[in-house]
Amino acid sequence: MDVLDWILLVIRWAHALGAVAWVGGGIFYLMVLRPAFERANPGPELNRSIGEEFRALVNTAIIVLVVTGAILTASRLTVDTITIAYVAVLVLKVCLALYMFAVMRFRRPSAGVRDESAMTSRGARVRAAATGPTALLVLGVIIFGLADVLSYLFENSLAG
Repeated sequence: MDVLDWILLVIRWAHALGAVAWVGGGIFYLMVLRPAFERANPGPELNRSIGEEFRALVNTAIIVLVVTGAILTASRLTVDTITIAYVAVLVLKVCLALYMFAVMRFRRPSAGVRDESAMTSRGARVRAAATGPTALLVLGVIIFGLADVLSYLFENSLAG
């Protein structure tokens, strides 16, 4: 391995770590923290504090993912054996990731209200479902899966 291979290895590691931090944090929030808070009802101040800390983690992860993703994309797309299937899956992965980034960037912190009656219109319910923590977690898991598909397609393109 030459120096460029080592640099790309570190970039891949940083990319994976950013994704793991974001998706892992989402899993922890949905499966551990939110149920515990619903039982204990610690108050809005703690909810707000945790939300701010998680948002800082996600913002850092977004920066890492965008920078490392751009480098990795440029590196992979310069290989002569890349297939149309690889490019199609990559475009899908990037579009889903950009949607997640946009939702996180423009999402307003909720006041902790989860009452269904608070969402009076159908559009509000659809918007909440498409931009809520569960939807973002599902998208993150799908993106993880697409990363594996890309690895498979890339390795097959090299094998010939």
